[in-house]
Amino acid sequence: MTLLYTTFCFEASHSLALPLGMPQLHGHSYWARVWVQSEAEGVTPLPELEREAMVMRGLLDHQHLNDVLKTAPTMEALTVFIRAHWKGPALKKVCVWRESLGCGAEWVADH
Repeated sequence: MTLLYTTFCFEASHSLALPLGMPQLHGHSYWARVWVQSEAEGVTPLPELEREAMVMRGLLDHQHLNDVLKTAPTMEALTVFIRAHWKGPALKKVCVWRESLGCGAEWVADH
């Protein structure tokens, strides 16, 4: 199996109650990468993958995550949000990270 991915960035604000994070309103630059299955011999799903990634960016960019997410606005919750709202090819993997921290959260589909 070959995985094809695309990456998008979004800026968003949030606050996290202690001890999870900083309770003051603040913002971050987030990066997200989504993977779908692709095959060398088939028609590439790249156009649909890129189109749906831009839809996800539109849902998250310049938003207040406390209002958008149904749970604490963490990177883990962002992977859940992307999976729940994704209407493109079936996701195999989702990663959300903050480059400034050098860490992130990753979801991988069961085989």
